[in-house]
Amino acid sequence: MSESILNHHLGAFGARDVDAILEDYTEDSTIIIPNSVIKGLDNIREFFVNLTQNILPQGSDFELVEKVVDGNFAYLIWNAESDGYKIPFASDTFFFEDGKIKVQTVAFILEEKK
Repeated sequence: MSESILNHHLGAFGARDVDAILEDYTEDSTIIIPNSVIKGLDNIREFFVNLTQNILPQGSDFELVEKVVDGNFAYLIWNAESDGYKIPFASDTFFFEDGKIKVQTVAFILEEKK
């Protein structure tokens, strides 16, 4: 089940479909990024709107380098580039519970292009 949730999440992200992305979270979900903890669907929506519209909009290059799924956990390594930003390295860790993403951590290097 965890792999199907992750695959849905990746497909929704690839389509930049924030509503579909949010189907994988609940009001109790948490995303942890450098210097911030994002909780609740409204805040998670805001995070993904910024990511999919400003940082990595449709047409950006995205490479999934590694995907590991083990039980209720998953780990990704990826990189991406858009007209305005380069992410030479990023990793996500997911914890799934009751068919949803309960906790996600994201570590990344974000370089703004000049």
